[in-house]
Amino acid sequence: MSAINLGLKRLRNGINVTFVSVSNCFRNFNNLPTDIPEVSKTLIKKTLKTNNVNFEEGFTCFIAPCLLCHKCNKNAKLYINKTTGFFSCNICMRTGEWNILETSFKNKKAKKLLLQENSDSTSEREKLDNLLKEIQSTTNDVRNIDEEAFQRILKKFKLPNVSKTVFEHLDVKLNDKQTEIYFPLENAESQVIGYRKLHSRSIEATTLPDTSCGGVLTAKAVKNKDTAVLIPNISDLLILANSKINANIVCLPNGVNNIPLYTLPSFERFKKLVLWLDNDNKSWMASRSFAKKLGEKRCQLIRPTDKQLLPHLDPDQDFKSIISSAQPMWHKSVTTFSALRADVLSDLRNIDKVQGVKWKRYPTLNKILKGHRNGELTVFTGPTGCGKTTFISDYSLDLSMQGVNTLWGSFEIRNARLAKTMLQQLSGIPLDENLDLFDHWADEFEKLPIYFMTFHGQQSIKVVMEAIEHATYVYDISHVIIDNLQFMMGTSEDQRHMDRFWKQDVIISSFREFATRRNCHVTLVIHPRKERDDDELTTSSIFGGAKASQEADNILIIQDKRLSSIRGKKYLQVVKNRYSGDLGIIPLNFDKSSLSFQQKKIKEKSAEPLDVFNSSNTPNHEDTTS
Repeated sequence: MSAINLGLKRLRNGINVTFVSVSNCFRNFNNLPTDIPEVSKTLIKKTLKTNNVNFEEGFTCFIAPCLLCHKCNKNAKLYINKTTGFFSCNICMRTGEWNILETSFKNKKAKKLLLQENSDSTSEREKLDNLLKEIQSTTNDVRNIDEEAFQRILKKFKLPNVSKTVFEHLDVKLNDKQTEIYFPLENAESQVIGYRKLHSRSIEATTLPDTSCGGVLTAKAVKNKDTAVLIPNISDLLILANSKINANIVCLPNGVNNIPLYTLPSFERFKKLVLWLDNDNKSWMASRSFAKKLGEKRCQLIRPTDKQLLPHLDPDQDFKSIISSAQPMWHKSVTTFSALRADVLSDLRNIDKVQGVKWKRYPTLNKILKGHRNGELTVFTGPTGCGKTTFISDYSLDLSMQGVNTLWGSFEIRNARLAKTMLQQLSGIPLDENLDLFDHWADEFEKLPIYFMTFHGQQSIKVVMEAIEHATYVYDISHVIIDNLQFMMGTSEDQRHMDRFWKQDVIISSFREFATRRNCHVTLVIHPRKERDDDELTTSSIFGGAKASQEADNILIIQDKRLSSIRGKKYLQVVKNRYSGDLGIIPLNFDKSSLSFQQKKIKEKSAEPLDVFNSSNTPNHEDTTS
């Protein structure tokens, strides 16, 4: 397979770039390519051994001498990701996909071309050094200002009241106007390779040159160099550093959103990682996802409770005892209830978070399903033309606006058309009549953690699962949508020798196994069987065998009675809910201007609200049509 091409410019121009440099690695265009290299840990080890490359196995990467610059610098190390094969060098700053490196091992001409490209192009290291020198020459060390000025800076940037020595040990810099603070970012070798910039008028930090530099903000411990506490923001790092705990403190580069692939080598120096995130649902889910990415065996979790708040929320806590109480994320086997006791207690204390992310556009759905939970499989069906794709795009948009990293697999309609629908649902207005607002809403949409697979029409389940596995690892995806299963399956020559229902059952089993193993929510859109217009759809109406309804945690059906009855309406019916067992119906009223089924808030002066929540298996039709 050819290299995976994820850059915005390369995707737009359709150019296959054989090497990726630091300067163009930061990706704003959330589109997942279909061409994923076949990589495995075993394959990488075998290739390195076959080509007599000395390497050591880290927690997330294989570490080997860099073939590009090792002759010039003996300290040059190549970090090869165990899961994706993505490689990066700490000296020449080159990065690329595994198949590029693999080809250079097998083909002398390819290796020569690779070396020639490295020598001919402008050194990425030189560009980085120039940027660092520019920052250092235009800024001042915090240690050079007096205590009174330092206190003014803390108030100006809304930073916690910590000792000036904390800033001195971090080697923090300040511009001449004292409107920008620069926190140094270090790589695996403790070299400064970037800065995290805070502006006095902005609450968000900026990474220089960008996140692809691979550095992380670290407050080093004097003695315990093997342990690091991972926290989501700079304020928490400063307070923990001020408390002088016996551990390194690392500020996650993107908070609880994701851990970029480029930064994983910077965590290789730590044998033990303690994750201390917030006690909201997104942080709760992120801690489990991050542990899988960083290596569960070395990760421990500080469970969120009212007595264990983030440092900036309660600076007077006993941090040493809280960190020492962290629980391991990985168990070889569970034999007694005592091994589960802490998990059960944590679930009971954080029941709202365990229930999942709440929908803001569909509050009645929260009453029935309680929330959107990772690790579940949802089957969604409805008659042709009822608005399945329109609803599910609005449904997923709601979640992504709350920080749920979403991967869309649209096999029936083009990504551009899907994105246009979601953009109008986000804005709430017809953008074809308001073109002057397009750039504003497009910029807002780009900020959302939504990624699109570039598949269309029939695809092999193996190819699709490879793309999903890759995206889940790289982008920390927690919600995958497949629209729809029949279009993905398609019809081909192998249908003559393979039962169609059996093939669908195999695909559903693959998604069920993936959802459980990766702790990722999967939503499958499946067309129903042909039924009479006046008959309601049921779980038996789902196309195929009984596998879909058996494996699903949730089954949602759009019932459309507008064509079979004068007073008929459209409504969403929850017919299976494995989490709480509650079932019910939700009236759907389509707003054409926003392309949304979003529920309107009931005015206080109106009569008693419509009872759409029903815990029985049979919906109350009188309530939905009155």
